[in-house]
Amino acid sequence: MILKKWCLLPSLFLCTNLFADTVILKNGKEIKGLVVEEHSDRIIFSTERGEIPILRKGVSNIRYDDPAQNFMRVGKAYEEDGKLGEALAFYEKAAEVNPNFEEAQKAAVGVRNRFWASSMEGPRNEMEKQQVIYDSWGKGLPIEELIKKGEVEQQKILRTNLGVVLEKKGDWVHLEIVELRKEAALAGLKKNDRLISIDSQSLRYLGVEAVAKHLMLPRLSHYLLEFERNCFLHKEPAKADLKQLGVKLRLGHEGLVIDSVKQGSAAEKAGLKENDLLVRINEETTRYTPLQKVVQLIQGSTDDRIVFTVRRAALLARK
Repeated sequence: MILKKWCLLPSLFLCTNLFADTVILKNGKEIKGLVVEEHSDRIIFSTERGEIPILRKGVSNIRYDDPAQNFMRVGKAYEEDGKLGEALAFYEKAAEVNPNFEEAQKAAVGVRNRFWASSMEGPRNEMEKQQVIYDSWGKGLPIEELIKKGEVEQQKILRTNLGVVLEKKGDWVHLEIVELRKEAALAGLKKNDRLISIDSQSLRYLGVEAVAKHLMLPRLSHYLLEFERNCFLHKEPAKADLKQLGVKLRLGHEGLVIDSVKQGSAAEKAGLKENDLLVRINEETTRYTPLQKVVQLIQGSTDDRIVFTVRRAALLARK
């Protein structure tokens, strides 16, 4: 670990385009690190001791030392208030200040998609609620029964249009089935992929029904779906370093990124691709891990395969 100015960070952090954030708790305690995920009820904070969840109810303020992150935060506040035009302006400003800030670029795309879709569709959630109540009264059936029936129909439509079946595992919804030659498969999705976000809106902690609705509604729009995938690199005992596995890494704003994959290598056979975000190795978090430790994780593995968990995005269309 290296102490530089005000923050204690891994040596890999010491790069001009990376900054330390400060979470100020309601009890007055301050924690330094990097905000790597934000959700409605909690944030995922990367510190020198690893990634930790912090509930928002215990947070007084978050101070970003990166100007682009500050613009990003204001954009999110506007987006939460439904002011998509203002949100887009701040997201684009964040991307302008830091052209490598992929989160801001994705957020801008997401807001554009949502703005366009909402102008085409109207207040669909309220319309759906009114329709369920009307059907319940007209058919003499309990609302709960109609809601359950609607969820079953929703899954059928999702399979028909995208060719997928969803299942919940832990914090995330996974793809239980991905049918060949359907929309999801053509976009590069596979069975067991974890669905991470839609247009930069996190899907973590959501149930199958909520994620299905995000995938389907509103219609007539494109959206960016982020997902995670486990890639299994098979190796010989003597071939355990990155070069021999055929993969190079670089440090991006969001963490460690696959810089290149050698043709015919174990990395290519495992399905790794250039610009994949490397989030875990053998289930150990690596997003902001020093490269030396990543090499140690690989060389220290006694198994004949290494699990690289990567995050990437696919562009899909609602029909």
